[in-house]
Amino acid sequence: MKIIAFRTRKPKRFTYKPLYYDERKEELEKLKKKYSEPAPEGISPDFRDRLRQSWQIKEQRIGIISKATLVAYLIVAILLLYLIFIY
Repeated sequence: MKIIAFRTRKPKRFTYKPLYYDERKEELEKLKKKYSEPAPEGISPDFRDRLRQSWQIKEQRIGIISKATLVAYLIVAILLLYLIFIY
């Protein structure tokens, strides 16, 4: 049987918290986690993102086209009113 008069302490763990925060690395880890998990409905998250982006692009194009057509119609209307009231 061992008789121990003094207990030796276990070594103190080294805990280092870095001061540098790498935002890009965090985003990459988030994306990896997001795309590594299967989608619950059977649709891949990549497909959803591409679909959402294409819809946003279409909405922007439609908005630009509608503004341009509105301006064109206003110019034509002003020209017609000008021609009607001058002659």
